[in-house]
Amino acid sequence: VDSANIDLRWNWNTPFFLSPHNPTVLYMGASRVMKSVKRGDEMFPISPDLSQRDTMKIRISTQTTGGITTDATGAETYATIVSLAESPIRPGLLYAGTDDGNVWLTRNDGGLWEGLTGRFPGVPAGTYVSRIEPSWADSSTFYVTFDGHRGQDFKPYVYLTNDFGKTFKSIAANLPTGGPDFVHVIRESSVNRNLLFLGTDVGAYVSFDRGTSWQRFMNGLPTVPVHDLRIHPRERELIAATHGRSLWIVDIGPLEQMTDSVLAAATHLFQPKVALQWAEPPVNGEDPGHKTFRAPSPSYGAEIVYRLSAGNPRERTRIVIQDAKGDTIRTVLGPGGPGIHRAYWDFRGKQPASAPLGPSARRDSIQLAVRAEFVMDSLVKAGTLPKPMADRIRAAMASGNTQEMAQLFGFGGGGGAPAGREGAFDPRPGESMGRAAAGRGEGAQAESAADAPPDQGLMSQLMTLLRPPGPNRRGGGPFGFLGGGRGAGAPIVGPSDYVVSITVDGKTMKRVLKVERASGTGATSSLFEDDDQDP
Repeated sequence: VDSANIDLRWNWNTPFFLSPHNPTVLYMGASRVMKSVKRGDEMFPISPDLSQRDTMKIRISTQTTGGITTDATGAETYATIVSLAESPIRPGLLYAGTDDGNVWLTRNDGGLWEGLTGRFPGVPAGTYVSRIEPSWADSSTFYVTFDGHRGQDFKPYVYLTNDFGKTFKSIAANLPTGGPDFVHVIRESSVNRNLLFLGTDVGAYVSFDRGTSWQRFMNGLPTVPVHDLRIHPRERELIAATHGRSLWIVDIGPLEQMTDSVLAAATHLFQPKVALQWAEPPVNGEDPGHKTFRAPSPSYGAEIVYRLSAGNPRERTRIVIQDAKGDTIRTVLGPGGPGIHRAYWDFRGKQPASAPLGPSARRDSIQLAVRAEFVMDSLVKAGTLPKPMADRIRAAMASGNTQEMAQLFGFGGGGGAPAGREGAFDPRPGESMGRAAAGRGEGAQAESAADAPPDQGLMSQLMTLLRPPGPNRRGGGPFGFLGGGRGAGAPIVGPSDYVVSITVDGKTMKRVLKVERASGTGATSSLFEDDDQDP
């Protein structure tokens, strides 16, 4: 920008973006809206100075900064644009907001700017415009949020217009007003216009009715300022950028399918997203690369999400996977009870009939059974593993029910990959595991949860302790699922369309699940091949 001929002031938080309609077009906000049609080269103004042009603030911030030193960073520059956006469905429909309370709109890419300041009931004059969010549903709708904390005003200000800004109504509704819940950002789902997300100075909120009511959206998210929110257009995930606590991601695909009819229904099976098969799933925490992941790897397999409005949390939900012929190829057990639940199918098909065990395999199974009894006895005595859960594991092992064991240990029914641990066998792990849990402030699990969904972290640790070492790590017979093969020989199905169904209270719901192979992973048969052999 030729600043010698253009009087510009740049804020510390200068907004800029590539046009969603043309990736060579770049917009930036200074004291004027700047545009480039060459990805940032040769920028030119398309607006006048859109601020209130308070001469005292401008002089102090640009010349003296309170009489201490000239500010060259923009951290204390005032009368600038701090919010800038373009309609995702109409090119050239731009919105701008300033740090001194002005809101503007242009319908012709800067040819004519319309002032909207003063049309927001209840907002003090000069309040910082923290975000403008154009709607994905129609060009006449957009949202505006204000942040007054710099003037000791901590109220949440959130507004909606459906008439290009002629009138605005507050949609702050039941947002808290007694604390620092001032708003940094608002986002609208591009799939469901009634689904809104807010980022405030203490966390995140969600609304399913376009701002008529809000609720905290904080499961797993710490109390932290959320400065920005973005929705990934392909993955349907909400990404939160926080102040000092990194990035947080949550899958909102099911929430985008939430409608009044879904909320009113006793049971609902959400449309599954496309499930991808890849050649090297994250098994046992192998190959972390140059840095260690601080977040758990996603569960490998097809994700199945459903909602129950009632039911017993101790009862498992039966999920049936069928092929195109209508044959049942797999049954997965998922959580029960009210709420939105997730289960995972690891792409395994029908379990082949078990062959008679040879002498060595019979010996290994006996040793594993003894080993398992030692481990579980230790965990039960330490209070780490509830006795009813240990009894379920013993019963499943005794009956050779590999599907039940796979469910308990987190494979095919909602569990992630275990954290690898290849050390020597510890027949009394409960003491060390119990001390570690106590050190983290985690109480022992209640024995009354006889049929409650197992703690998958504990199951992963238990599975690691039970795995046979060395070349026999894959196991055999009824305990083969404890090895790296994840299914004791059950074949992995190929890419195709499958039918997922759940039955609750006699009502069956079905959805089509599309399974595709991730690019470059090779043949399906290469999945889970064991290349970790001892020399």
